[in-house]
Amino acid sequence: FLLPYWILPWLGDLGCFDDGWGRTLADALFPITEYSPAGREYWRAFGLILAWPLFFWNVFTEQPMMVWLVISVIQTFVLLPLAIRRWGKGVYCGWICSCGALAETLGDTQRRKMPHGPWTHRLNFIGQFFLLLTLILLETRLWSWCFPDSWIGSWSLSIYHGILHGVPLLSYEWTVDLFFSGILGVGLYWHFSGRVWCRFACPLAALMNIYARFSRFRIIADKKRCISCNLCTAVCHQGIDVMGFAQRGIPVEDPQCVRCSACVEECPTAVLRFGEVDRDGRVVRLDRLEATI
Repeated sequence: FLLPYWILPWLGDLGCFDDGWGRTLADALFPITEYSPAGREYWRAFGLILAWPLFFWNVFTEQPMMVWLVISVIQTFVLLPLAIRRWGKGVYCGWICSCGALAETLGDTQRRKMPHGPWTHRLNFIGQFFLLLTLILLETRLWSWCFPDSWIGSWSLSIYHGILHGVPLLSYEWTVDLFFSGILGVGLYWHFSGRVWCRFACPLAALMNIYARFSRFRIIADKKRCISCNLCTAVCHQGIDVMGFAQRGIPVEDPQCVRCSACVEECPTAVLRFGEVDRDGRVVRLDRLEATI
């Protein structure tokens, strides 16, 4: 929030975007507009932190904004897969994402309220469905850009506007971006823990769950130390049955893990540690320092 609402407008007032390379960069990233008091669409800077499809407004534009398209492709399909392979999904959900930061701040004291059990995993289809919608939006947006005067371009544009804007309370813009991620996501912090949006409905998390299946990051469990107290599972606000892995003495392998370290911190017998496995699932490294919240 500091970048789009304070830093960038301040730099604009200083004249940093009036000429030269500063103007060229600003025109590519933050177009001049009349509806904003700042004079430019500095709000697009959210896309530097919130990757597509979590923040989709820099991709779903009337005309392609090539710089943002390149940034989004590199973020979502290059940097995230590489980082997740090395450090797990928590590299984004736990260290970078502002939605996750809000969840950890406001909802952390409610983490024990996250429901567990097989039935809750079925709710993950919400995020998968939202991811599917963003992929449909992306495809129709690309078709309408590439063939604006053809029947397929017009047809794609109609579908695109129908899903994204459509009927106000039924469109992606209102239902997903405002209601689910904003009102409902934050409002349920005090009922189902702070990660309720992240676990069940975030389209980017649904995509990263695929990347996480190829990750080398694991929470390593020492079976001999486990006393089956269930504290690790109780504090997991992603609904992972951590104790189930610990009792079997196998690394915690679940794409939902956001590396919050609560299970490691709460364990009274130091059963759990962060580590890394090879392609065959053998532990090749343990973190030198114990994880803390």
